[in-house]
Amino acid sequence: MSYQSHNAALRLVDNLVADGRMHFTFAEAQQRFGQSPSATGNLLQRMLTAGLIDRVRRGHYVIRQLGVLGTPSVAEEVALAVGAAFAGIPHRMAYRTALDEHDLIVHPARSIYVATPRRIRAKTLSGRPLHIVREPESSINIGAVACGLSWVSGIERALLDAAMRPNLVGGATVLAEAIAAASNRIDITALTHYAQVLGWAAALRRIGSIADALEVEGLAGRLHPLKPLTADLDLEPGVNMPRVWRDARWRVRWPQSPAEIASVAKQ
Repeated sequence: MSYQSHNAALRLVDNLVADGRMHFTFAEAQQRFGQSPSATGNLLQRMLTAGLIDRVRRGHYVIRQLGVLGTPSVAEEVALAVGAAFAGIPHRMAYRTALDEHDLIVHPARSIYVATPRRIRAKTLSGRPLHIVREPESSINIGAVACGLSWVSGIERALLDAAMRPNLVGGATVLAEAIAAASNRIDITALTHYAQVLGWAAALRRIGSIADALEVEGLAGRLHPLKPLTADLDLEPGVNMPRVWRDARWRVRWPQSPAEIASVAKQ
C-alpha cells in the first residue's frame, strides 16, 4: 500500500472509530473517500490485504479489532460481523450460534445461524457458512438480547429455538447438553412466557422431558405443560429411528434411552 493510500485508509478507520462505528458499507466508504467507485474499490481491497478491515459480505465491511490481525474478525467476534452484514435488517443470531455465544455447548459452531424475515442470498459470512432461518418479523426480537452490534437469542429463547428445531443445533444430544449447561441460569418464568407468546408448547415439552428424565439440577420438576397433552411428541422430529423410550409425564418419545443421551451429552 502506497503512503498516500495508507494515510487514506487510516483516516477512514480513525474517523469511523471516532464516530463509534465498527462497520461500514461500500457506499459509505466512497462518500468518505470522495473517490470514484473503482478507486474506492481498489483502496478497500488494499485495506483487506493489509488486514485493516474484513469483508463480511458483499458491500459490507468491518474494522479489524486490535489483536486479531490475520484472523477474520468473525472468528473472534461473531456479533461484530453479523451486525455489520445485517445492519438495518431485523435479525437474531439463533440456534447453534446462540448456544455457542452463551457457552452452552462444548464443540464450537462453525456455521453461523441467523433468523430474519428477509431473503438473504449470501451463503457465507467472513468465510464461514451462513444459514438463514426465515421467521416472521413479529417473532424476531422475542427473547432476544443485544450483543455488540447485533442481537442474539437470550438463554431462554436459545433453548426454545433448539427444542423447536433440534436439527439446527445438532440433535437431541446437543439440546440435552445445552439444557444441562444452562440449568442454573434459566429464568423459568421467562422461558414459559416466551413459549406461550411464540405458541411453542412442543418446545417446552421437549425441554421439560429432558430436564426431568436427566434430573437436571434446578430445572427438573419445575416446568409444566402449557396445555393438556392429547398426543405423543417426538423428541427429535424427522429422525428415522425407532423410539426406544417414552416419557409418561410429557408424552415425549425418545430415539435413545435417557442414559444414552446423558452419556453423549456429557462428553
